[in-house]
Formats: sequence, C-alpha cells, structure tokens
Amino acid sequence: MKIISLFCLLAASTIVSSLTLADDAAPAAAVPPVAVVVKIRGDVLFNDGLLKEGDVISKPGKIDTKEKSFIQLKIEKWNNTISIGPLSHMVLNFAEDKKYTLDSGICRWKSYAQGPVKGKIHTRNVAMGVRGTDFYLKANRILGETEVIMFDGEVLMENATDKNDSLAVKKGQWGGLGGRFGEKIRGPIDLPKEVLDTTLNILE
Repeated sequence: MKIISLFCLLAASTIVSSLTLADDAAPAAAVPPVAVVVKIRGDVLFNDGLLKEGDVISKPGKIDTKEKSFIQLKIEKWNNTISIGPLSHMVLNFAEDKKYTLDSGICRWKSYAQGPVKGKIHTRNVAMGVRGTDFYLKANRILGETEVIMFDGEVLMENATDKNDSLAVKKGQWGGLGGRFGEKIRGPIDLPKEVLDTTLNILE
C-alpha cells in the first residue's frame, strides 16, 4: 500500500511540474504596435489634439494635417514609416484591424520588412494589402479618385465595390480608379524615369 501511495505521489508531482513548465513556456500576449512621430511640420492633429515630435500613438484615431503641414510616423515593430502630406485625413488602427484609411489627401508607405501583410490601406474605393513595399498614395475625395505609384515592391489594388476587379501594381508603375480613371481599375502603366524621380522626393 505504501508503494502504491508513493507511486501516486510521484505521478502527481510529475504532472504538476509538467503543467508548470508548460505555463512558463507559453508565449506572452502579443504587444500591439505603436507609432512614434519622428518628423512633423506645421499643425497636425490626432483626434483633435495637436501632435509634436516624439509623441506616441497607441490607440485608434484620425490624423488631420493642415495646409503646408506634414507628419512622418515610425512603427518600429513593423520597421516601416507612414508619411502624410498637407490637407490630408487618415484613420489609423494599429491595435485590432491593422487598418488605415486615407479619406483624402496623400500619404507614403515605406517598408522593407518582409513577411505577412501588415494590414490594409483603404480609400473610399480601393483596398491595398501592405508589406515590404514603398509606394505613394493619393485620394481625391471630390473626384472620387485613388492613385498609387510604386517605387519598390508590389501591391494588389482591389476595387471596394467589385471584388472581381483587382490589379497588381509593381515597381515603377501607376494604377488608378474612379473619376477620370473610370469605374474599373486602370493600369498598370509604366512611368518614365523622370516622373518617378520627381515623385520619389515627395513626403521624404
């Protein structure tokens, strides 16, 4: 009887130890990324509050840039920057949906980190998965137009109202939708080097 009791005690001890080790080895909860303001010019608002260099954005909200204003955000976890030009409005959500919506204006996404898609950038009529890419995006709310110019990598433009309408835009190419460009995604168009060189300096 004593032998059986000792065996049971050892077995229970082994199970408890295994469970403890399993708990210790369990991965920690993922830490949501944050954006740090690394460059700013003029008046830029986040949820109606003025931003300054060094501020950290860790919650969903909307960025509004005034005339002649500019902001560049660094997301260290994803090794990328988002630059937003003057008179632009962009909604950011890092924590949950990894969703960015350029309601109007211009922005530049720059990243060379490879791996899974880091969310999507939306406009009113287009969605684009973002990963290791460098591109310029323009949304004209009045005309209902979206344009993208690729400097590096590739994005898949998807028509928000027609899931069967999509286009891969590669390095050195342009793609557009809406307004003057029509109801179907137009492109891709190979851009001349001088056009790319001029646009490359925007929002740096």
